[in-house]
Amino acid sequence: MGRDEPSQEIIRATRMAEKESSRIASQPSKSLRDKKGLERVSTWFNWIAVGALLAMFAIMVLDILSSKILNQPITATVDVASFLALVVAAFSVSRTILARRHIEVEFIVTRLPRGARKTFNIFSSLVSLAFFLLIVWRAFAYAYSLQKTGESSLTQHIPMAPFAYGIAIACIPAVLIYAYQAYYDTKDVR
Repeated sequence: MGRDEPSQEIIRATRMAEKESSRIASQPSKSLRDKKGLERVSTWFNWIAVGALLAMFAIMVLDILSSKILNQPITATVDVASFLALVVAAFSVSRTILARRHIEVEFIVTRLPRGARKTFNIFSSLVSLAFFLLIVWRAFAYAYSLQKTGESSLTQHIPMAPFAYGIAIACIPAVLIYAYQAYYDTKDVR
C-alpha cells in the first residue's frame, strides 16, 4: 500500500496538470488573439486583391474579344487595368507577409547563434516597420496632394487620389504585423 500512494499521487498531479493545461489552452492568449485579428484583416484585404485581379483579367478578356469580334476595343482598358494592378499589389502585401512569402534570407539567419538570430530578427522587423510606416505616411501625403490638385488618369480621367489612399490603407496591416513581430521577437526567437 505504501508503494501505491506515491504513484497515485503522481497520477493525480498529472491529471490536474492536464486539466489546467487544457483550460489554459482553451482560452486564447492576447498575443494569439492579436495575431488572429491581423490574419482576419489581411485575409479580407487579400480578397480585395483577388477581386481586383479577377476584374483585371475580365476587362482584358472583354477588350480582346471586343476588339477581335466587334472590331471596337474598350478605350478604358489600360487605365482600369493599371489601377487594378495597383490594388492587387497593395492589398496583397499583408497576407504575403503573414504567409512568409516575401523575400527573406532565412537560410543565413538560421545558422546564427540564438542571441544573434534574435537580434537580427528584431532589427529586421524594426527596419520593415519603419519602411511601411514611411510608405503609409508618404502615400497619405501624396493622396492628399492628388486630391487637392484633382489629378486624374490621362485617357479616361479617373481620379488618382482614391488609389493612393488605398495604398496607404492597404499598408497599415503590414505596419501592425511588423510591430507585432518586433514585439514578440524580443520575447522569443523565430
